[in-house]
Amino acid sequence: MGIGLEKWANTFISMILEALPFILIGSIVSAVIQMYISEELVKKILPKNKFISIIFAAFAGVFIPICECAIVPIAKSLIKKGVPVGVSIVFMLCVPIVNPVVMASTFYAFNDIRVVLVRVFGGILCAIIIGILIDLLTNRRKEIIKNTFDYENLCDCGCVVTDYFYNKSKIRLCLEHANKEFSNILKYYIFGSFLSSIFITMVDETMLNNMANGKYLAIIVMMLLSFLLSLCSEADAFIAKGFLDHFGLPAISGFLILGPMIDLKNAIIVGSYFKKGFTIKLITLIVLVVLAFSVSLTIII
Repeated sequence: MGIGLEKWANTFISMILEALPFILIGSIVSAVIQMYISEELVKKILPKNKFISIIFAAFAGVFIPICECAIVPIAKSLIKKGVPVGVSIVFMLCVPIVNPVVMASTFYAFNDIRVVLVRVFGGILCAIIIGILIDLLTNRRKEIIKNTFDYENLCDCGCVVTDYFYNKSKIRLCLEHANKEFSNILKYYIFGSFLSSIFITMVDETMLNNMANGKYLAIIVMMLLSFLLSLCSEADAFIAKGFLDHFGLPAISGFLILGPMIDLKNAIIVGSYFKKGFTIKLITLIVLVVLAFSVSLTIII
């Protein structure tokens, strides 16, 4: 009992400590977007063609090494600034997969370029499909983001409305916004990490290996495992490596692609920023598209 409690405590604390810098970076970037980037500037930067914008968003993660812990508030801020929903969602799903830190850690863990290519290009393909579908299924962007108050022209991070009517500099307002954004996302992250650390403590590797019989069942098991464990995308490859020989590459691809897109802790964070209907729709699409991709690999490989 004592060993199990110690393992849970170590796992829970390490999940929090590893994510704190990324959550802080995400909060600051979100605040900067909210305070300094206008809708007019966003429209100038983005390509006019929506499909080209989606492709642009898919590869943007190569230059933005941010993990899934911090990307949700940034995506929310982009949507509020007028970026199409599909483009923002592709950005949110791709950044934790295609950033160079994740690619390097995946190669280091497996020492196999095939796994890196499957993860990166599979993640990009799945994200683009999800982005296009979510864009088609979403009518208006104002209907998907939760508003904490009725002042739609202001931010929804919980900032006091009267702050905007005092003589405060933009830098101070930006720091206050980042502070409140950080506090808001951290409480949901801690709750999600608490649940995930329980699952990590309970996981029995022998039981999982017994489930590896049947290529389709193996895919479902590994996807479920990636959702429940909620590992950071910079480190999940080292866990997945241990299952490669038993589960096969298609199942491992499901693990490596689904986890960075949506896991238990991130689902809670997404639900805190977006309305219930949109959250359920997004999670369902992610699971179905990643499952379809992993199953297709069983035919190709």
